Amino acid sequence: MLTFILRSPFGSHRLRSTDTPVRYFRPSWLPWANFKLCPHCRRNGRWALLERPDESVPIVSRSDGVNFHLVLGGRPIEYPAQDAKGKTEMMSVGFWYVHEANGGLTESVVVLLRKPPRREAALLVHLEMVADKLYEKLRRSVLLPPAYEFDGLRLHEVPSSLRTTLVVTLSEQ
Repeated sequence: MLTFILRSPFGSHRLRSTDTPVRYFRPSWLPWANFKLCPHCRRNGRWALLERPDESVPIVSRSDGVNFHLVLGGRPIEYPAQDAKGKTEMMSVGFWYVHEANGGLTESVVVLLRKPPRREAALLVHLEMVADKLYEKLRRSVLLPPAYEFDGLRLHEVPSSLRTTLVVTLSEQ
């Protein structure tokens, strides 16, 4: 006897099992999560397949299915860059997003993770929480500030006076 598991290429809600078939039409308050084919791009007539720069990076993505999508840009990196003394207490991670109200341009946002978990599974859950919080901000705003910091519970905008230091440090890595 053969058993088939129906999985949608469009992703699933973070609270649903991946073994449960996903309906294409969902309530607007439920985000699309961790998809390879973007429902937002598909609906707006764009190429919907999201390509990862590195196949070892898990897909962490969110979309409202109509106006925007948000995608993890790569693995978190030590911040500031790791030195001879060992690991730092912080990491940084980048996300890309497209919002229709911005003319469909790709924008980026950097999130500084304060004391993130070191185990890979726990770090992935941490990144999922960041994506959820950025999703909520994109629901309310068209353009995000370029940098945030995440303390494990709350996402705070990095003050403009510190952004230059953050961007310069990350560009040196």
